[in-house]
Amino acid sequence: MLYQEGSLINMRTPADLLARYDGSTALRNGSAMFCGTVGAIGGIRPASRFEMEIEDPVLGRRIGHAYDIVALPVVM
Repeated sequence: MLYQEGSLINMRTPADLLARYDGSTALRNGSAMFCGTVGAIGGIRPASRFEMEIEDPVLGRRIGHAYDIVALPVVM
């Protein structure tokens, strides 16, 4: 089932994210930025396996990866 689809060109740049966040052009010392991804088709949902593939349409190459997921019980 397709979970996400998009192009890197559609993702916001770090500079754009910073400008939208607080109007700055650089991170403050000691800060980190975790960038996002393209939207999930149909929303975020759990799964027991994740498979991904990145394609370079210019060079006609693809690389893929997959891993199994084990959900841990909620501990309170």
